[in-house]
Amino acid sequence: MATAPKKKLISSDNDTEWSPVLAPDLIRSIFERLNFAEFHRAMSISLDWYSTAELCYRQNPTPWLILFSNYRHISCRLFDPLHDKTYVIRDLGFDFHRSCCLATSGSWLLMLDHRTDFYLLNLFTRERICLPTLEAIDGWQMKFERVGESDFLKTFTYREGYRSYSSGLSTKVVIENAVLWVDERSRDYLVVWSIECFFAYHKKGDNNKTWKVIQLKKNEGCSDIVFRESKLYVLNPNLNITVFDFSSGSPNECASFTSQDIGLTLYPLSCFGHLVITLSGEVLLIKTRRYGIYSFDVYKMDPKSSKWREIYSLGNEAILLDLGTTIAAKDGFGENSLYLSNHKLCRYNGSSLCNENSNYVYDFLRRLVVQRFQHLADLSPVPFKDSCWFFPTFCGKSLL
Repeated sequence: MATAPKKKLISSDNDTEWSPVLAPDLIRSIFERLNFAEFHRAMSISLDWYSTAELCYRQNPTPWLILFSNYRHISCRLFDPLHDKTYVIRDLGFDFHRSCCLATSGSWLLMLDHRTDFYLLNLFTRERICLPTLEAIDGWQMKFERVGESDFLKTFTYREGYRSYSSGLSTKVVIENAVLWVDERSRDYLVVWSIECFFAYHKKGDNNKTWKVIQLKKNEGCSDIVFRESKLYVLNPNLNITVFDFSSGSPNECASFTSQDIGLTLYPLSCFGHLVITLSGEVLLIKTRRYGIYSFDVYKMDPKSSKWREIYSLGNEAILLDLGTTIAAKDGFGENSLYLSNHKLCRYNGSSLCNENSNYVYDFLRRLVVQRFQHLADLSPVPFKDSCWFFPTFCGKSLL
């Protein structure tokens, strides 16, 4: 990473002091034309350039793909599709290669390490924020008792009938879904994760360093969650959607949608495992099919009738399935396309990146794969265990 340079640079020809002085507007125009690596090299020219770089950003960031390594000395590889360039990130911490990424927000990653401890990590600044441990649950619905480095005795208590059960010793606690939101200027953050029918959340500023618990009504499970503009959208296995508002204090249920569409019942409900919120706030449901590779159909909910209908065009938008959102289809991102990194089923089964079901672009209008990124893993001597799309940022602002 670029560090703040000394104010004066020494010329080797005449041993005199030289300081490059350019108008800030001119420096800014130069930064706007640089790629990621050039941007950071230019920051080291002088303090004027470094200060200008911190104020320079582009309004519409382009998503990048990150591949996570199994090796300690190489933490991850980044791919910039706009400039068709790859970068290697090293030294993100001794335990990074033994951690898994649960969610992203800008350049911040929500990580779960080999001890099942949570932390936030900024990919470029290396800043790390420790989160409450799994045992620190503020609520009677969930209880985790550590009985080994990563082993737990877990107990879930349900509202209906107040019955409880203990699942016994577990060698691995599977966090089924998670979302992260970070304000990179103020460092305010919110983390939400789910397991069975319970949600745990923690945000900066909470007085006690614990996870607070939300329990869904009727003990409904969770297929997917998306966080957008202070609201958490929860999709349950019956295709019902519950929305929680986090804009003030404790989260409040502010909306719910009960699916009335009979057409979707022609397929197993487990096929509908992904929720997407578009740039305009529309709710999409993604149906997964398996014919050699995973393929997808897209459904949109009518907010008046709560019925789903299949759609074949998103206009000038593309779907980023990892983030549960859409982006403007430009800078190489095609409209009516779905960008997939590592399928959820492969990730939860502990599978490494595979040739068939990882890192590709699916055109749901033509119903075929139109681009693959698997070469990023195949051509590397280092094995990669997972991948995801994210928006690169630095100094609290978008670089691209």
